[in-house]
Amino acid sequence: MSKAKKKKGPTELGEESKTETLEQEEQETSKATKGETPSPEVETSEQSPDWEERYLRVAAEYDNYRRRSKRELDKLFQDATCAVVCELLPVLDSFDSALSMEGVADSEANESNATGINLIYKQFTTALNKLGVEEIEALGEEFDPTLHQAVMSVEDDNAGENEIVEVFQKGYKRGDFVIRHSMVKVAN
Repeated sequence: MSKAKKKKGPTELGEESKTETLEQEEQETSKATKGETPSPEVETSEQSPDWEERYLRVAAEYDNYRRRSKRELDKLFQDATCAVVCELLPVLDSFDSALSMEGVADSEANESNATGINLIYKQFTTALNKLGVEEIEALGEEFDPTLHQAVMSVEDDNAGENEIVEVFQKGYKRGDFVIRHSMVKVAN
C-alpha cells in the first residue's frame, strides 16, 4: 500500500496538467493584450471620422428619400384629383346649360326647379374649389394658348387684337396644371 500512496494516479496527473495549461494560457493572453491590442480610446478616435461620414451619408440619403416620396405623393394626388375632376366636368357643363335656360321658366314649378339647380351648382363649384380647381377666366381676356383653345376667329372692330369675345366651353385648372382648356372665339 505504501507504494500506491507514493505513485500518483492518472486523475491526479490530469488535474495538475490542466491547471498548468490554464495558467500558461492566461499568461499568454495577458501578454498579448498588454502589448499588441490598441486601447479602446485610440480605436474610437481613429474610426470616428469614418463613422461620422457614414452617419452623414445615411442622414442625407434619408432626407432625399423623404423629399422624393413627398413629391411623388403630391404628384399622385394631383393626377388622381385631375382625373376625377375631368370625369365630373361634363356634369358641371350640364348644370351651366340648365342655368342658362333659367330665363325660359314661366311657372312657379320651373322657378323652384331653377332654384334647386342653382343651389346644387353652387355646392358643386364649392366642392371643386376645396380641391383647388378653379375656372379659367377667358371672356374679355387676351388669348393665351396655354390656357385657351381657339375654335373660331372673327373680325371685330370693337374688340382688341387676340381678345376673347365668346366662350363656348369653360376651362378649368388646378394650380398651374390645366385640366381642360377653354374653347373660345378670338377677335383678330
